[in-house]
Amino acid sequence: MRDDEMRKSFVIDKHSITIKINDHVISPESLSEDPVFSIPAQHCYCLCLTSKGNDPELFKTFEADICLEIDIEVLMEILEFVFSHKLKGAIIEAREITYYDPKSPPKSINPKDLVFLKPISFSHESEFRVAIFYPTNKKGFKSDSGIIVPFIIPDDSLHITFSHPDKAFIQQCIVGTYEPSNA
Repeated sequence: MRDDEMRKSFVIDKHSITIKINDHVISPESLSEDPVFSIPAQHCYCLCLTSKGNDPELFKTFEADICLEIDIEVLMEILEFVFSHKLKGAIIEAREITYYDPKSPPKSINPKDLVFLKPISFSHESEFRVAIFYPTNKKGFKSDSGIIVPFIIPDDSLHITFSHPDKAFIQQCIVGTYEPSNA
């Protein structure tokens, strides 16, 4: 499932704000509707997890056939190791998602903070997110063959995968697996 995570939108009650044009206050009644502010989040790669564990509702919502229980501390160590060696300049942040009421202004408009916000309608997911922020002063990552792989391709969803010859290296962060029938 893919949500539109590139922008966060907020609908502000037109009677709760003052809008001026050339120092002239615009009457709220002259506005046809409440203003919508759309603020861009910093582009990044995300791993979305849940703190709900083996939840039947999430199996159904995401049409999942397996649930992996992840040790976040071990996962973060693996990601730090991989990205510090292969994707120089990447920054990894992990935190709980904060769910917001789209009819309230955001507490922060920092583009990185916005990555960890979702509308309250998604709160049933109890999401924990790992975000991989790439260096904004570069165009992309350089492949082993010397090709620059862009961070963004318009109208295309990009993803990162990584592997290791020793499967135990990656599997060490997996502490349990569950199937829908066990939910």
